[in-house]
Amino acid sequence: MFDEYLVRWFKEEDLPSFVEGLNVDLWDEYTEDVFRWKFCEDPFNLGFTSIAVVEHVPTKKPVAFNSFLPLQVRSGSEVFLAVQGCDGFVDRGHRRKGLFQMTLQFLSEEIKGGAPEVLIGFNLIEAAGAARKAGSELTFEIHKCLIEGDALERFVSHEGVELESINLEEYHTLYEDWAEKSQLLHFHRTLPYLVWRVNKHPARNHQPFRVLCEGETKGYVVVDLMKEHGDLTMTINDYNPGLLEDLLPETLATLLEMHAGVTAVDFNTKRGSHLESTADENGFKAIPLHTVIMKALNNTRQKGGAVYRGELEISDSQRWHVTNSDIY
Repeated sequence: MFDEYLVRWFKEEDLPSFVEGLNVDLWDEYTEDVFRWKFCEDPFNLGFTSIAVVEHVPTKKPVAFNSFLPLQVRSGSEVFLAVQGCDGFVDRGHRRKGLFQMTLQFLSEEIKGGAPEVLIGFNLIEAAGAARKAGSELTFEIHKCLIEGDALERFVSHEGVELESINLEEYHTLYEDWAEKSQLLHFHRTLPYLVWRVNKHPARNHQPFRVLCEGETKGYVVVDLMKEHGDLTMTINDYNPGLLEDLLPETLATLLEMHAGVTAVDFNTKRGSHLESTADENGFKAIPLHTVIMKALNNTRQKGGAVYRGELEISDSQRWHVTNSDIY
């Protein structure tokens, strides 16, 4: 059966099939602009389009895609390269033939001895089993915290919290204030990365703010708003560790005062985290969203269901800070 298929890297002529398939299976409005932004302008680009393509040999048509977006992971002064599995699908006429597993095997072989050290994926929970079959570890879960409608009326008290609009340089400085001292694993927010992620995003309008409480800087929060079917949803895309745990209702009250007409607010967090508990106490409901998968590539190893870099267990959820802006 596998003689029917070959796996290779993406070619420009694959683009129409890639965009069409994603709009059928994964997205509503995936465009060539999104593709160019994500896979050509990424500041950590590997020098080629890192999308594995399965080609059906008899027809010479691409029938499966699995994308691997290069990103840096940081903990204090330690920085290393990862690839994040993101946009992908298998054509409906070629499913249940192990094509997804073929793309992961191809990645492991092609990247061997290269810079990327680990594959990290934020898989839909129902799709995580295929990643396990392909040799990845299922590590922890991401939940969406959502509040909407009349429940938003409870957020009226600022209690000394103010938000100040900031530019990317100020955003980056506030990020560095915690990141250089913290041992939390997270996706590295270099200034070129923030320019790419915030200013160049083809579909989102991100708004970064400094958060002050009684005049003292507590960190930053980044939001964007999306209008769909008459509803206006505010997504809290990024924030420094501990900020929302300490100041969620006050920060949200200030944001809602600044953005009239919001009908829903959401953000992602780790299942069972302190932030999820804080959200629950403030009327949010938690919706299971992603299973985080990891697969060792270079300078990392898998043992006993975990992934290690040296002696550090990088698959331990307690070691991670993850926000919406990290998930592609």
